Formats: sequence, C-alpha cells, structure tokens
Amino acid sequence: MAREPGHRAGLLSMGAQDLAALAEAYDLSDGDVCDLAELLAGQVRKQAESLLAGPGGEKAVASALRTIAKRHGVKQPERPTLAERLVRMSDAGWWRKALRLRLRLVEQHARNRGEVHRRASAYVTGKAMRRHERSARRLAELLASLEAMNLDTGEVMPMDEVVARSQANPVNRRKAMMARIAGIERHALARGDVPLFLTITTPSRMHARYETGARVAAYDGTSPREAHAHLHRTWRLAMRAADRAGLRRCGLRIVEPHHDGCPHWHVLTFTPPSDAEPLLRILRDHALAEAPDEPGAQERRFKAERIDPAKGSAVGYVAKYIAKSIDGEGLDDDTESDTRGADTAKRVVAWSRTWGIRQFQFFGLPPITPCRELHRLDGASLEGASVQAAHAAVKANDYAAFLSACEAYAMAFEVRYLDRPSARYHGEVTSAIHGLLASAADLLAPLSLTTRTEKWVIQPRGGERGDGPAAPTWTRINNCARPDGSTTYETPSGGRIGADARRPKPEAAAPPRPASGGPPKRPARHNQEAEATC
Repeated sequence: MAREPGHRAGLLSMGAQDLAALAEAYDLSDGDVCDLAELLAGQVRKQAESLLAGPGGEKAVASALRTIAKRHGVKQPERPTLAERLVRMSDAGWWRKALRLRLRLVEQHARNRGEVHRRASAYVTGKAMRRHERSARRLAELLASLEAMNLDTGEVMPMDEVVARSQANPVNRRKAMMARIAGIERHALARGDVPLFLTITTPSRMHARYETGARVAAYDGTSPREAHAHLHRTWRLAMRAADRAGLRRCGLRIVEPHHDGCPHWHVLTFTPPSDAEPLLRILRDHALAEAPDEPGAQERRFKAERIDPAKGSAVGYVAKYIAKSIDGEGLDDDTESDTRGADTAKRVVAWSRTWGIRQFQFFGLPPITPCRELHRLDGASLEGASVQAAHAAVKANDYAAFLSACEAYAMAFEVRYLDRPSARYHGEVTSAIHGLLASAADLLAPLSLTTRTEKWVIQPRGGERGDGPAAPTWTRINNCARPDGSTTYETPSGGRIGADARRPKPEAAAPPRPASGGPPKRPARHNQEAEATC
C-alpha cells in the first residue's frame, strides 16, 4: 500500500535537502490549494476523456492517475475500481483534502529547523496554528450558509444550530466524555477493580528539542504521526500479552503532545487487584523494549500511579487532560506551552488535526454508538428486561447502569446500516445507521430495533422549499450516483468507464426546477446537497 508523505518510509529515508525542497513546494496558502485543486481535477477529467478515446483505454487512464498522484505527492484513492478512483480524482474537493495532507511535510520540516518547542511555538508552528484557525472560520461560514430539512415533516434547522447542539460542540463533547468516564469508574469500583493512571512516552530518538530549544542529539527525524504509531504498536503488543495472560482491564487512552510536538500517552485503566501487578509489568516491559538503557528511560518512559479513591476520584486525574485536549475549561497554566485555558486547548487541537492523531480512545468497553441510538427511542414498546434496563440507563444518562445491564444480561448490540448511492461520488455506495440488533440472555432471538426513520437533506439556507421532491444540486460537475445504481464514470463528452460502460445510456428525465425558475445561490467549492437518515 502506498504511504502518504509523513510516514516512516518517506521522512526517515528523505535527505534534509529533499525535505526542504518539498516543504517549499508544498507550502501553499489555502487559496492556492483551492485553485490548484480545481486545476488538477479539471486536468484529470480532460486527460481521462482523451485517453478513453485512444487505443490505451482504461489501462492508459490507470497509468495516468498513478503518474499524476506521484507527481503531486499524494496517495491515489483507496478504492477497488478504476471508475471509483477516477471519479474522486476528478473532484476538486478530493484534491483539496489530498493537497492539505502534504502540509504535514511542511510542518515536519519546520520542526527539524527548531520552530516547534516551548520557547518558540509550542506543539505546532505559528503557520499551522493560523491554518487551523482559518479552517475553523471556513467551516463556521459554511455551516452558517446551510440548513437541514426534514423531507417527511418539512422541519428546517440551521446547520450551525444543529452542530452547536451536538458533540461537535467542544463543551458538549467534554461533558459527555466526563460523564462516560464517571460511569466507568462507578461500575469498575462496584465490581472491585482498582484504578491505575499510566504515562507512556517514546524513546529519545523521537524527541526533536529540549525545552531550551536545543536539538536532541539522538533525534532521527521521526514525525509526531510516526511517534504515535510507535506508541500504538507498543500498546497493541502489550495488550496481546495481557490477553494471553488472561488479564482484564478497561479504560481510556489520551494522547497529547510534548512542547516539541512529540506525543505521549496518558492511560486511565481499571483492573482487578490480582491483575494489577502482572499488567503493569507487561506494560513496562513493552514500553522499555527499545533502548531501555538510554539516560532517563527507566524513570520517564513508563510511569504508573495507583489512584486511592479515598483521596480523589479517577475522573479528577484525567479531567485536566481532557480539558486540555478539547476546550481548556478550568485549565490553569500549561507547563509545556506557558499558555492558559482555551489558548492551550486550541494549540493541542491544532496539533491533533495537523497530524491526524486521534486524541481519545476507550478500550475494554462496549462501543458508545448503541447508547446514542437507544437514546433516540421512546421505550414504549421495547421487548425484554435487558433492553428495557439498558434503555432506562441511557435515558437517565447513567453509563454505569448501562454497563451493569450489559454485564448482567450478557447483552451486546450490533449497529445496523442501510446502503444507499453516494450523494457525492458517482457509482459508490455509502452506509447510514438504521438501527440496532440486540442480543441478550433473556431474548430468544436477536431483537431488531429501528432508531432512524426520518430523512433529512442538507441544502443552502433560505433556498426554495416545497411539497415536491428536493431540487437537484447546481454544481459544475454532478458527482451524484446514477439512479440505476451503475458503477460507471462518464466523462464530460460521454466517454464511459466501469462495469456498465457498454450498456446503453438510459433516457434522462428533465430535472425539476424550483418555483422561482432558477437555481438558488450556492457556496463555492462545496458539494451542495447530501441526504442523511436521522
């Protein structure tokens, strides 16, 4: 599989001059990225049309896509068919995302030059921080221009209000995270588990700078994304060993950066008292598997602290780390960046977005999606004491009771999806949550629960509305899937690629027009309409 710039096979094998040259070439303003994306998408469409008409056919198109992707330092779409790869590389939105990923290489070059550390710019460069802020403003402007309409009831909601009420709002996300952790702690303590707080760091070769700004002599050019992959691999191997030893554990992993951008992990875990020492021994051995004798490794690479519930809760241990990684609420001075509260959180979030690193990960616990889906139900006609108990716990926002119900009834939930044609990429199928399939000791057979029945459409705010079907999108390129479900890509002049390329084209009905007689105004550079089931 091809690797994006920023993976070990790219950066560590790349000379300083090569990295500097690529960083300079890729360091584009957002306006330049958007313009280049439009240009490349158009070039792909034109080249594909020309090659399809020639003797090379689809083989020539496939070769051209590989060449274009390599020339511009991006990965081809990871799709199984040529038609699917082509339709994505013909889309300016796909190119914008791909070109922005190259900025990781620009950021890494700046780290190598000493632009990221406590006395310069903590966690990320100033340029990456400004990019993050512009991206947030761009998203806010887009949401302010859109609304969600219920196709069944006609209800309309501004998209910025929808987002503000969801967990995309940092305040809501932090509160939900804290409530879930509190429930885990209550459940774990009730069954006699002990809480442990762990910190796992990387070898010195992955740290770029000291707090003074001086370069770490052992630093080998490892990027934050590569360092995170190292920690993830260390954890995965340790958990396999714990499984073989029959050790039970559950909890939360939090990733945050050192001042120079190198990540480290904080882990809150609950385990039976008899499993605590074997688990700590396995984790320590794996954390120190590489360079265990380097200076400071024994003291800093792995730290473990037993939490005494009589002196403080486990929630209190992780509260500041969660706040630091979300919105900075209640956070005092940050020792890594010399900033406070919201300013610290903004830089940490910018770091995670820049490097594509997931900040939080629960383990040893049921997924959270069934809780959210159960909350949608009114519970009036639910069958089985197990499902009723789980639903009552979710409605009461009592995650400990939900975990207890799952454990008492050996209950498990499978999320059910419905496939539908993609509203963006022609010929592709997307999946939307439709409901749950519940299994439990008191159920004779798995119970199917439908949690989403209404259909919503996202459209420009203030657009024409009516009782009829939603109007088609007005964009330069229509990437919507065909009604007949075919997986065929059509070039602007009618060339076709895919399994259905030899089928005769169906007669297309004239699209309906809105009552005003013309298309509503739409924000530039965005696919304007996406239907969702809610």
